[in-house]
Amino acid sequence: MGYIDVHHHIITPEYAAAWKASGKIPPNLTLPAWSVELDLSFLDRTGIDVAMLSVSAPGVEIASTPENAKSIARQLNQQAAGIRDLHPDRFGVFATLPLPDIAGAIEEVQHALDVLRVDGVILLTSYEGKYLGHESFQPLWEELDRREAVVLIHPTTAKNPGAGHDPLMPRPIIDFPHETTRTAVHLITTKTVRKYCHCRIILSHGGGTLPYVATRIAHQAADVGLLDLTAAEFLDDAKSFYFDLAITSYEGPVSMLESFAAKDHILWGSDFPFVREKTVHAQLEALESRELRPEAKHSISRGAASKIFPRFFRGST
Repeated sequence: MGYIDVHHHIITPEYAAAWKASGKIPPNLTLPAWSVELDLSFLDRTGIDVAMLSVSAPGVEIASTPENAKSIARQLNQQAAGIRDLHPDRFGVFATLPLPDIAGAIEEVQHALDVLRVDGVILLTSYEGKYLGHESFQPLWEELDRREAVVLIHPTTAKNPGAGHDPLMPRPIIDFPHETTRTAVHLITTKTVRKYCHCRIILSHGGGTLPYVATRIAHQAADVGLLDLTAAEFLDDAKSFYFDLAITSYEGPVSMLESFAAKDHILWGSDFPFVREKTVHAQLEALESRELRPEAKHSISRGAASKIFPRFFRGST
């Protein structure tokens, strides 16, 4: 049995055209080619059974108006669901939401889960400078929690990112892991994780830097009285996330995640097509060359994912 890839992007022709027309494509980014046929061929060559389709950053931030954002999200979700319907054993779907419009996002959750029957939703790490624990997002979390939704959190560039970076090191390479960490810590410190504990939240790219800095944050914040949580409670919440291995399947990060994450909380992710195929193969080779117990290897490749996406369950873990 092959991998379940929980971090896998769709770039429809309509979305690519809208992104280009918005003028918001970074000067150092060339959109990769994508089609269903190209994707299926990639899956077959790479040994991936199932790809969970999602739209990467900037999501609907390319929209010119809130209504345009709703239209883009609805079109993307319908197209992704249509692809899933044609290939139900190969694709799943994380729905795009027209945030920061909370009412529109809740409406799209209802349509995506009830009508399109998608597998979960994708959120970016922040919207208009607000991380995901902000009080304005609470009605959305209530709806997602009520439905026990699977939520993939994908990084995006912060609204006020500070000093300019070296163009040879684009923000997604340097900043994205830190943005994932910031929103994860915000979800913990605002007690959003505890209040909406029925959601299964997946952090992209191995949780950013969270596994590395969690003990520092927990103990320092507790020592100076910044949190209404003990250090142990903070760490328990940090370990409750799921973590995908997109661009993270190297020996150091995987070893750290193995000792940090809760059991069966590490998932495979490719980040295709923004991450090129040769990098995906290198990631798989690095992971498969590790001396993991068979049950641990199976859990990472598909066992953990099949527990939160039961329709892909094939055999015990």
